[in-house]
Amino acid sequence: MALSKLQSVVILVICSLLVTSQSKGVRENDAHRSECVYKGPCKSNQDCKSQCGPPNFPPATLGLCQASPRGHGNICCCAKD
Repeated sequence: MALSKLQSVVILVICSLLVTSQSKGVRENDAHRSECVYKGPCKSNQDCKSQCGPPNFPPATLGLCQASPRGHGNICCCAKD
């Protein structure tokens, strides 16, 4: 079944709004740099202890498992001083 012109325009506008909102989120991430150094995938904060520890980071560095800023699963965030 063919879509009417109005339905096609509505779908086009919705897609444009989605793309625009996604682009804005990326620009905001660039403007507000993260306080994290991202290291490897994780399932829990426990997985980040080895990735955020010595020799690459001081022993007191916090390692938190959080959603990847790029939306690809979870990743360790090693908090910078």
